[in-house]
Amino acid sequence: MLTPHFSLEEMVRSTSHPEIKNVPTPLQVENLTRVCQWLEKMREVYNQAHSTNDGKELPVKISSGFRSKMLNRAVGGVNDSNHLDGCAADIVCRDCKQALEYAFILNLLFQRANQKFDELFIERKGVRFWVHFAVREFNNRGKCSVYDG
Repeated sequence: MLTPHFSLEEMVRSTSHPEIKNVPTPLQVENLTRVCQWLEKMREVYNQAHSTNDGKELPVKISSGFRSKMLNRAVGGVNDSNHLDGCAADIVCRDCKQALEYAFILNLLFQRANQKFDELFIERKGVRFWVHFAVREFNNRGKCSVYDG
C-alpha cells in the first residue's frame, strides 16, 4: 500500500493493455506515493461531505496512475505526460458534479497548504468524466483546464 486507501497495484494497473509491462522505478513509486497522499486528503474531505448513517466511506477509484513509455504511447498519452514520472493520477468520476467536487477539493487543499499542484484537469470523453491530477516534487505550475473530447 502506498497510503491507507491506494495500492501500488491500483496505481500501475492497465485494464486496456494488460500485456504491456508497467513497472515503476523506486523514484516513480515515491512520486506515486506523493500523489496518493494528496488523494487521501481529498478522499477524506469528500467523505466528510457525503457521510452516510451507516458509516461506510465512498471509495475513490483511479483509472490511470503510472504509465511506462510503451503504455503511455498505447493509450495515446502525450510525450511529456506526468504519468510517465508517476506524478499523475486519473480519478474516475460518475458524473460532472463529482468531477467538479473532486477538483474543487483538491484546489482548496492546495490553497490551504499554500502550495501548487502541477495539473488539475476535468476531462470528458462521451459520457465518461475523470479528473487528471498531477503533483511533482518541485516546479509545480498550478495548471487548470477542462477538456471535452
